[in-house]
Amino acid sequence: MKLGIFLPELIRSLFKKPNTVDYPFKKLEVPPGFRGTPFLHPDLCIACRACERDCPAEAIEMTEINKEEKRFLMVIHNDRCIHCAQCVDSCPTTPVKAMEMDHLYEIADFDRHNLKMQWEYLRAAPKKPAAATSPVVAEGSSTPAAAPKAQAAKS
Repeated sequence: MKLGIFLPELIRSLFKKPNTVDYPFKKLEVPPGFRGTPFLHPDLCIACRACERDCPAEAIEMTEINKEEKRFLMVIHNDRCIHCAQCVDSCPTTPVKAMEMDHLYEIADFDRHNLKMQWEYLRAAPKKPAAATSPVVAEGSSTPAAAPKAQAAKS
């Protein structure tokens, strides 16, 4: 083979930027719709157990710690989780979901017990939709008065 055939390609590659990323030193941006690991917003959870029931990998466990105080313990086993986001889709809380998927992709560990995430929390009161409330009637009038509009929580 002749060396002259490879010389133009060699010269072009010397002046090109590399196509790779210096991964450990520069973090990659995750694409939109990326399903990382599930996590819980304990202040929004109504403890309906829909996430536990619908998880195909049985990675979510909910136990009731104290019935009088309505205290629960949720454990998510990330070593079992298949990152399907079914728990987020099953969560009935609106407008903000109690279960959410984060953008973590570096969760590897040598011990599977370190992948377990748990929350101990009080059950949140379920929020009623605004349309289900009865209208406010002013005194001496048979027509409903203008009721104040509920503000939706912004995320």
